[in-house]
Amino acid sequence: MTSETPASSGAPSTGLGPWMRFRRQYSRLSPPVQMIGLQLWLPLVFVVAFCLCYINAFHQPSPKDIKVAVVGTGPAAATLAERLEGTSNGMLSVSVAGTVDDARGDVRDGDLAAAFTPGAANQPARLLVASGAQFQLAEVVQQTFAPVAAAEGTTLAVDDLAPLPKHDSYGTSGFYIALVWTIAGYMVGMFIGMMGQTLKHRARLGLIVGSGFVFSLLGTLFAGPVVGAVHGHFLSLWLLGWLTAISVGLVVNGLSYFIGRFVTGAALILFVFLNIPSSGGAFPAAFVPEPFKWLHPYVFGTGVLDVLRDVVYGVGPGTGSGATILGVYAAIGLVLTVVGKPFFERRNRLRAERGKPVSMMLAAQGAAMAARQAEQAEAAAGTHPHHVTTSEGPRSEGGPGWDDDSRGNGNGNGNGNGGGGGLRDNEFADEEVESDAAAVSGAAAGSGSA
Repeated sequence: MTSETPASSGAPSTGLGPWMRFRRQYSRLSPPVQMIGLQLWLPLVFVVAFCLCYINAFHQPSPKDIKVAVVGTGPAAATLAERLEGTSNGMLSVSVAGTVDDARGDVRDGDLAAAFTPGAANQPARLLVASGAQFQLAEVVQQTFAPVAAAEGTTLAVDDLAPLPKHDSYGTSGFYIALVWTIAGYMVGMFIGMMGQTLKHRARLGLIVGSGFVFSLLGTLFAGPVVGAVHGHFLSLWLLGWLTAISVGLVVNGLSYFIGRFVTGAALILFVFLNIPSSGGAFPAAFVPEPFKWLHPYVFGTGVLDVLRDVVYGVGPGTGSGATILGVYAAIGLVLTVVGKPFFERRNRLRAERGKPVSMMLAAQGAAMAARQAEQAEAAAGTHPHHVTTSEGPRSEGGPGWDDDSRGNGNGNGNGNGGGGGLRDNEFADEEVESDAAAVSGAAAGSGSA
């Protein structure tokens, strides 16, 4: 004869806080519904972040503080620079360059978007730009300085120091190649973090390095020889893609030790929603609002694009600047990995010592496994499978297991205790820090293995 618990009698539970009462009710849903509900935070993050980052950054690009220079010496050049900046309504930040050679170097390095040399009678004004550094900037400054030259009674001759090729007329190919490498690294790191907690450091790093090698090769191969978006520089781009995937994978892998299955949202925010608007790939940093403009020098994509543009077009701050950003992210990932694994193991040990229950996701995984096992057993016996409930009751004070009436029909659980023990670990928790990897591992062990 079994003792009746508050759960089975319908009486209100006592001694349970709001969160634990919610868990009690939630656990009575079917396991698939539980697991789906526990993952709905991800589309919520996606919707909110997409609106706050993409739509906010791109719905109305407004050029502001574009750095240009007037080439010349004396009061005339200074007066023209002051007048141009004063009449641009904040669009231009105008300085004076002493010589054309100085201005040419600044434009090529990306310190200036353009340099304007005033014209004279029978002599056109000249504008130095670098389309390979940023196509939209080159277009805007040409449209801005054409009327200035016309007001002087002359025409505007444009000298493009890094013209875009015909196969990449808008200069977006490099941005999308960098995005391919970044997302590949982020997904590999995410899956390793979610499903490989039991792996040693060398195994996880080996997977990151090896998969990065393959996926960067495929991305470079398809973007270059197959599609024709980029011509030449194959080995250099492959190496850059490999380093990109490794750096991103290390960061995501390290973060997974601390935030478990929620690493998916963190990686999306870090390497997609903040990275893309701030990197200067889709729109120049001068076109997007704060905080994306402020983040531009620090986001991962800026480093990748700086190296890529230097390799392909010979413009920008150079490989050293971009490589530094990639190296910093890789170092952060290594530190997170080294520190994270002991943290993860210590947290799990303390949870076990204190009798902490498993997470809601792990409990739902265990209940789903138990339901499948029950269905398979009854199908093998030639009977109709019956519904497996996951109703919970409080722990019995007389022992570590559940009261008889709250065991349900399960023959296994997400923590590796099978047989007659029921879903012993499908109970309430004050925190939810377990990863999907732990959930999958626990559910897979539900047939009775320790």
